[in-house]
Amino acid sequence: MNEPNRLDPVCRFCDISRQSTMATSPPSIAATSTLAMVRTAESRGVHTADVLRDAGLSHDLLEDPDARIPAPAVMAVWNALRERCGDPALQVVAPATLPFGAYRVIDYLVAACTTVGEGIQAFTRFFGLIADAVSLTITREQDEYRMYLCMADGTPVPPVYVDYVFSALVTRIRMRIRPTLHVLRVELRQPEPVNAEIYSKVFGAPVIFGSPADRLCFSTSEWEARTESADAALARVLEDHARMLARRNPHPARGFRAEVQQAIAAAVPEGNGSVHNIARALNVSARTLQRKLVEAGTSFREISDLVRGQLAQEYLSDKSVSIAEVAFLLGFSEQSSFNRAFRGWTGESPGRWRRRETPR
Repeated sequence: MNEPNRLDPVCRFCDISRQSTMATSPPSIAATSTLAMVRTAESRGVHTADVLRDAGLSHDLLEDPDARIPAPAVMAVWNALRERCGDPALQVVAPATLPFGAYRVIDYLVAACTTVGEGIQAFTRFFGLIADAVSLTITREQDEYRMYLCMADGTPVPPVYVDYVFSALVTRIRMRIRPTLHVLRVELRQPEPVNAEIYSKVFGAPVIFGSPADRLCFSTSEWEARTESADAALARVLEDHARMLARRNPHPARGFRAEVQQAIAAAVPEGNGSVHNIARALNVSARTLQRKLVEAGTSFREISDLVRGQLAQEYLSDKSVSIAEVAFLLGFSEQSSFNRAFRGWTGESPGRWRRRETPR
């Protein structure tokens, strides 16, 4: 039972704010997540008051749905609780202890979406309301959708937090939105733990440890499945509210991945979004750029698709810009090619996305 090392993953949360002079605030995480961990530990007879006190926290703070906690303090508390419980997978089961609505606008926005995929996309867009140091991305590969996460600077997320995020999303969807949610596959960077069976039990899906990236995978049919609590009008209201909250949140430090994203965003409208042009803009070789992105668990193509997808949505939000013009601005020679790419990025056509997002 030599488990202490597994209770201390490399804490990227702890030093991300020290790696860049661009930092505007230290990364933080909604207190609700730590409340789940504390409640789970206490249900097992663990005393948590001193753990919270040592981190400068209190139960009253955790009960505040608007409170945010510096990420290093979060990881310190979580690791202490896991060690006291003797359970390195505490974070996998903890999300189930929170009632639906504990994450407020995020919970209700996901529930109001028409399909599972739309709900997960909303979760991804506004995840900064839960953890501002983490970036979530969705890609489509043939007949499946993959959600993966990394730090805001492009580096891997600590395994303990990966576990929590994936478990929270799945368990909360099953609570009210789609009880029969079927996860196709879970891919985790971390090596297989001694208690791997709890992962399979929680996700109800194959869990592949030692993977090149942390991904939560869904079949196309499950992605397009309708939810049981859809309310399109409410979803629009909640999305507007989520945008307002997101604008209030300070942004954490960014790193090489963000620099690549910014360079691509600036270059694409000029037709200069190739890997060689971006590498030149960042004063590195194309090989170095690609190597650094691979080390961060991503690729130039994935980031380019992400940026172009985001730009496409920004352009489409302006009804004065035609879809054909959006295709041209993103470097597509034909609108049909853009339509196919956009469907791959979002799961729907540009026209349908525009009608849903800009109904007026």
